[in-house]
Amino acid sequence: MKLLAYWRYAASALAGALLLLLTHSFWPHSESASSTESAHAHEEGKEEAGHAHKEGEAEKGESPGGESHAVKLTEAQLKASGITLQTAAQAPLASVLRLPGQLVLNADREARVLSPITGMVREVRAQTGDRVKAGAVLAVIESQELAEANADYLAARERRALAESTFTREETLWQKKISAEQDYLQAKKDLAEARIEERSALQKLLALGVSESDAKSLQGGSALARYSLRAPISGSVLERTLTMGEAVSDDKPLFRLADLSSLWIDLSVPVSEVTSIKRGQRVVVKDKAGAVSGEGKVLFVQPELSAESRTGSVRVALDNGKGQWRPGMFVMTELVTGQQGQVLSVPDSALQTLEGKSVVFVADTDGLEPREVSLGRRSAGQVEVLSGLKAGDRYAATGSFVLKAELQKGEAEHEH
Repeated sequence: MKLLAYWRYAASALAGALLLLLTHSFWPHSESASSTESAHAHEEGKEEAGHAHKEGEAEKGESPGGESHAVKLTEAQLKASGITLQTAAQAPLASVLRLPGQLVLNADREARVLSPITGMVREVRAQTGDRVKAGAVLAVIESQELAEANADYLAARERRALAESTFTREETLWQKKISAEQDYLQAKKDLAEARIEERSALQKLLALGVSESDAKSLQGGSALARYSLRAPISGSVLERTLTMGEAVSDDKPLFRLADLSSLWIDLSVPVSEVTSIKRGQRVVVKDKAGAVSGEGKVLFVQPELSAESRTGSVRVALDNGKGQWRPGMFVMTELVTGQQGQVLSVPDSALQTLEGKSVVFVADTDGLEPREVSLGRRSAGQVEVLSGLKAGDRYAATGSFVLKAELQKGEAEHEH
């Protein structure tokens, strides 16, 4: 019995020792794991907060693409790049009438050059496409008809000179009572006839196209038969229809010239709009692609309607001093016929597209920053801005494409 009680006591003591050992091994481990998980959660929270803070900083001053910032340029760089700044302000938006048209030659500055004499072409000095000045020699023609006219003029000029000399001598002798009055009067008559004959011969040369200065400087020799065909106006040679050695007459155009610094546009205008168009009105002209633009003025409004289409006809004069327009081009015109209400607007040249959104480069303390804008009506080269820009803002009115290129260049370098 004593032995059995001893074993029960030993088993009870051993179980208590094992329970105590397990208790001390389990709880410290649990506390450590809990601390580790808490620290890890704390670090994740800090990282998420830092990430959110960085995202907030990135959103500040972003362009529509999410990466763009202001472009900084000095005053000298702005000027060299053709960038001009304007202050946004309310202004009337023009009412316009949009009409298609085609560029044609200005008939007042076009010339067809014919030879006033018959003869043979000895020299051709102008080619198609050449630009010539008024009075420039286009070709040299050899003509028997001209040779005879020149000879008659030279003979008349010599007879007039002789008659003047004779008259001067006879007048002196008559005043000294040496010569008879009859001789003096005869010399005076001969001089008058010689002068008439000379003027007649000169008029014949002028009718053949010889200038008075060329006629008066005329000398004898082979030059009597050579005629210089000259350009009547300054302009471009559009057509040449003669060749070396060709026989020409006075009824065939040899050259066609045109001054392309001014062109015309003939427009067909609906009857309801004719009364709103006046001489001198401004007209905005653009090519079909919208890449080339310019300004013209209404030259005249045809007082009668077209019998076929019952529309009015308006002619527009377009300045082409820079040579950017060509006769035959199809264009779109905008005739300014009035004014609409006051709106905030910017010129077409101020707008650019970034990430599919319309932007205007607005000046701030950091430089010129792209700002997304919402657009409204378009009229005569101006675009209404509904939002994104306010009165008083300074923005790039011209040269905005340079700013866009600089912006994209900076982004490309950042990515690399």
